[in-house]
Amino acid sequence: MKKHERWSNMNQPEIHNMGGIIRRVRKERGWRLEDVADENISPATISNIERGVPHVNPNKTNYLLKKLGIGTDRLPELIMSEKRELQNLDFQFLMIEAQWEMGQWDQALTQLDQLDLDDQHPYAAARHLWKGKCLSGKKSWKRAERSFYKAIQLCNPNGSSDSTNVEAFSFLELGLCSYYQNDLEKALQLTESGIDAFTPDGSRRYLWPLLHRNKGVYLEHLDRVAEGLKLVQEIWDSLDAIDDAETVLTFYWLRSELLCRTGMYEDAIRYAVDGVQIARRNHRYHLMFSLFSVLGSAYMAQEEWEKAEDSFDLALSCKEKMTGEKKRLIRTYDRLGILYMRQGKFEKAFSVIDQAIQYGESSQDIPRLTHTLLLMGDCYRLQGNREEAIRYYERALGLAQEHGYKRKENQALYALAQCWSGVDENEFQRCMGDGGSKWWLMSQIT
Repeated sequence: MKKHERWSNMNQPEIHNMGGIIRRVRKERGWRLEDVADENISPATISNIERGVPHVNPNKTNYLLKKLGIGTDRLPELIMSEKRELQNLDFQFLMIEAQWEMGQWDQALTQLDQLDLDDQHPYAAARHLWKGKCLSGKKSWKRAERSFYKAIQLCNPNGSSDSTNVEAFSFLELGLCSYYQNDLEKALQLTESGIDAFTPDGSRRYLWPLLHRNKGVYLEHLDRVAEGLKLVQEIWDSLDAIDDAETVLTFYWLRSELLCRTGMYEDAIRYAVDGVQIARRNHRYHLMFSLFSVLGSAYMAQEEWEKAEDSFDLALSCKEKMTGEKKRLIRTYDRLGILYMRQGKFEKAFSVIDQAIQYGESSQDIPRLTHTLLLMGDCYRLQGNREEAIRYYERALGLAQEHGYKRKENQALYALAQCWSGVDENEFQRCMGDGGSKWWLMSQIT
């Protein structure tokens, strides 16, 4: 068998091993990529070979081995040495990932900093990915983003596809960074970039449903209900192949929530009940909480007041088991407040909506806080307290404008216009002209 045929028959781990051997020999001699390159092989091709990029012409690998003087008699020893090094790295990354999962971010960062990997190393991108994830855990968003972008840069410096899917993983994490900084549009855009970057026949295939799950959540938060429902329906038939209960249950919540918001209450109840059963069996109390909240909303829309209140009460009984999930409480307190308002129980409504505002402020969940402030304004307006209503509407308007939530901005302007109607014609016209009329038109259509 000719040498170039042997290289072409290598599997992916062997390609990585060969690339690692070439990289090690080059570094031992103190040579840069440019020092090895010539008219027959470019620095980009050498980099691809060293990083184990598939589909590189095997003749180029053979040429590089010959140029570096790596004879076939040395290859078995070098391959075993490289294999041991990669196995050690695999174990170190296993430890780092476990530390991250347990919230031991400083320890994981120390481990990552001790890894001596140059930018051509096949694990260099993964190192920056996990550094970014640890920094995200510490809420050091900007430093985390720099690490994720560095990982993306290292994945495909020459435009090659990323069989490791570290690029897609990094975009997913960048989306989460933006989400936690209340930039939903950017979170959605970055997540879509992750979907575009995903290599279906590469590793980390579990990322595909995660990317779509996150996209669905962002669409729901942005009130893009039709798009969110379309995405969920497209992914639904593949749920049985997803082995992560958290992801499956999030799709159940999304489907029931979005159906409820389109007025399909019976379907919403059906999917929410199915989701509750799965959540109960898997002890996912925070998702059981969210699904019971949807049930409460659907029953409330059907004026089944007792079932609605029981559903909300059951949801809130889960809150003690929801460590670190307090922001989920905001929406349920909101909806319980709406239930009390519809029943004319305004004192109870004020109490639970105020609780929702406190959770929104402490968690800095700006989209939900904005919605809750609007709801408190509604509560005061319905009670005839125009001054307090205006105060909450103005605060909601400020947050919506600051964060680019156009629908919430228009909703706040329309609510303010209602307060000024018959009181101050100039303020009324200003609010209607600035966006209140758009919200009124949308409310007539929907």
